[in-house]
Parts: sequence; C-alpha cells; structure tokens
Amino acid sequence: MFRTPEGSKLEAMKGITGAVITGDIIGSTRIPGGYKDVLHKIGDDIKQHQDDRFIIDIYRGDSFQCISNRPGKGLLILLLIKAGLKRHSSKIRSEELQWDARMSLGIGFLEEYPHTNDLTELTGGPFTRSGRSLDQMKEKGRLIQVTTGEEQLDAEIASVLPMIEVITDKWSTAQADAVYPLLLFNTITQDAIGKRIGKSQRAVSKRLDVSKIEAIKPYLKRFEEQIKWTFRK
Repeated sequence: MFRTPEGSKLEAMKGITGAVITGDIIGSTRIPGGYKDVLHKIGDDIKQHQDDRFIIDIYRGDSFQCISNRPGKGLLILLLIKAGLKRHSSKIRSEELQWDARMSLGIGFLEEYPHTNDLTELTGGPFTRSGRSLDQMKEKGRLIQVTTGEEQLDAEIASVLPMIEVITDKWSTAQADAVYPLLLFNTITQDAIGKRIGKSQRAVSKRLDVSKIEAIKPYLKRFEEQIKWTFRK
C-alpha cells in the first residue's frame, strides 16, 4: 500500500487528474516522410479507441506534448506512440531506419482539462513533472520516464521501466506493426490483427512473440490499478 504525502493527497483530491506526455522525436531528420502526420494519426486512433478527450500538440522542430483524461492509461498511451512511430519506418539502401521518441509521462492534478489543442501555455503538476523529467532524461540517455509525485509509487515504477525500455527499444518495424493494434484495441484477436496489417495469423503470432509484449501487458494493468488507487481516479 502506498503512503501519499499530505500535499500530494490534497492535490489528488482537489479535482481532475491528468496524464501529460512530453516527447522529442528521435531520428526526425534521417527518415523521409512526415512524422507529424504519423503523430496526428496516432492521436486520432487514441482519441477514437482509448480516450475521447485525448489531445496532442506538435511543436515546431521535433517536440510534442499530449494529455489524457485517463491517467491510468498513461503508460499504455506512451507505448502506443512508440509503436506507432516505429511501425512507420523507412528502408533506405537496405537499411531500416526508425522513428522513435524520448518520452516523459507526468501524472497529477489539473485545475481544469484543456479545451484547446494548444498546450504550450498550460501549467500544473503533470506538465511540470513531464517537462522537467524530459530534460533530465536527455542527460542520462533514457527513453522512458514516469513521474507522479508519489515517492513510493515512483520508486516502484522506476524499477520496472528499464525492462520496458529494453524490450521496446528492440521492436522492429514489423513487430511494432503487430503490437500497435494489440495495444490500441481492448480486445482483438491475432487473426483480426493479421487482417488489419495484411499478414497471416501465424506471422502475427511470431511477431508478437518476438516483441515480448506479453511480458509488458500485466504491468500495464498493474500500473492502471496503482494510478486509480493513488489518485482516486
């Protein structure tokens, strides 16, 4: 059971809890095509199938920020963005190049949920946590970070993230292509995934097995339960 510091408990009880992801695209200048279009497509998918109030704001350069009204789904959404980027890789001179993103997830209290796609001027716990952690990640060479402001919870999450980072960093374009619909839809069969990506069920099964996504899925459920309990969401 997690003990919540008094200030954070009051914060969590005051109102809306949100999940903010701040990210930088990796490989944005090396890969042909428009990663911004890809991010918008991922955002549309998340809004349709995971959180109808999801907002993504893509800045100039290679940075983006997004917010979800379902903080327990924050880590799932982060992995959806990662898989969505990787599945749109290019092959140049037989070399596979992948888009990827360094992403920091911050969870906390919001005075109100935004009603605009412009997130640049917004403030609050999750925005601060997400932005500060991203700056620190660049120095440490990390790709995934989660900060909630709850010391014990953050420590437990931090003990699992390196494993998730190692697994997801190795996803090939083909593996990410199968992982993406698996994460996007709450219930989907391998046969249905195959029809979506134009592959056989056997091929899908092999891709998912090699991706090790099944090793991550139990923790996604655990993460959602932890966030719901901690923030009473």
